[in-house]
Amino acid sequence: MTSPTQRRRRWRLVLPILPVLALITYSVTAHMVEEPSPSDPAYLAPAGGGPDGAAGLAEQLRARGVTIRTFTDSDDAFEALGPTRGDATLFVPSPGFLYRGQLDWLRWLPDRVRVVLVEPDAGQVTAAVDSVGATGRRWATGVAARGADCGLTEAGPAAVVRTRYGRLEDARAVVESCYDGGLVRVFEHGKEFVLVGSADPFRAERAGEHDNAGLALDLLSAKSTLIWLDLHEREPVPPQPSKSPVARDDHDSPSRNDAKPAKGPSPFPDWLFWVVLTLLAATLTVMLARGRRLGPPVPEALPVEVPGAETAAGRGRLYRRVRARGPALETLRATARRRLAVTLNLPAAAGPETLLPALQARTGDDPRRLDEILYGPPPQTDQELHDRAVELRRLVEHVTARPVNEGEHR
Repeated sequence: MTSPTQRRRRWRLVLPILPVLALITYSVTAHMVEEPSPSDPAYLAPAGGGPDGAAGLAEQLRARGVTIRTFTDSDDAFEALGPTRGDATLFVPSPGFLYRGQLDWLRWLPDRVRVVLVEPDAGQVTAAVDSVGATGRRWATGVAARGADCGLTEAGPAAVVRTRYGRLEDARAVVESCYDGGLVRVFEHGKEFVLVGSADPFRAERAGEHDNAGLALDLLSAKSTLIWLDLHEREPVPPQPSKSPVARDDHDSPSRNDAKPAKGPSPFPDWLFWVVLTLLAATLTVMLARGRRLGPPVPEALPVEVPGAETAAGRGRLYRRVRARGPALETLRATARRRLAVTLNLPAAAGPETLLPALQARTGDDPRRLDEILYGPPPQTDQELHDRAVELRRLVEHVTARPVNEGEHR
């Protein structure tokens, strides 16, 4: 049965964890509510309303003279870039929804086309470009300044730092980094690739914060035509994919079988890693708390009081059960030697060379007999153990002039 003291101890271990779990639950819930979903039909759609839509951004782009053409099929969007002769921007808000291998075909678009990818992950970046890689991902989007060496935009500080990108060590192309790695540009295969680390600059809800709107307009209005690929679910793979409509010829374009597969969206939410890490830290804290108390020792009442006689009798039964005659007698001898030494005004740890002469002077007994009683060999039988114990008792009573009670606490 669990005592009240044990229940209180358990609650002392659990109570410090409860606020941590409540904070984790609140943070995860708030993050899930605030996090936009690319599968939402309004997410970064040129006609989408609501906090995650981009209808306002599209109107501002048209006011700047940009022609917007919206497509819901990547093959159609790529084909529409052909007649533009490179004076076009391909805007891909959801790179993970392109069907397998499509990101590899971006390099075969017409020259001078700008490709803007919103928050591609490491696998999607690898499929699209050769010189840039994803270097990290934050729990929430951060705000950063443009940077003195950034020539991609004239916008001020913007909330674009969620996924960071950087130049690979073996890269040959020049990579231009802005906003602390949240926005990068690289020219490869005659195309201009722009990787944006967060969707916040394009969302209606965040457009008025910092200079998000200015950054989004600069990125999408550099060309006269904007091809807006509006995808909200993973594209199915065509049954018989044909050669890319923008490929230059059969010798320049790669086959679909050679294209690297692009990874789709991760099935795990971004916050899962941090939740698991926090729970592991909490578990480790509980283990440390249970394994060792921190701070000075605190006196506590014994749960059960046991008389000294019962303790001695119980110890004797354990010795008898395992036939430990030698250790049992040595325990009695050690206690007897300590009591005799104290009675004779000797150190408690006095050795035979000091204790035996003093005992001989007090009792007049033969030193060899005294040595056999206090330091002799271990007994071989229970009767021999009993005899040695009786001799020890008589010797202690004779020297101390005080009877020894059975089970006396020493």
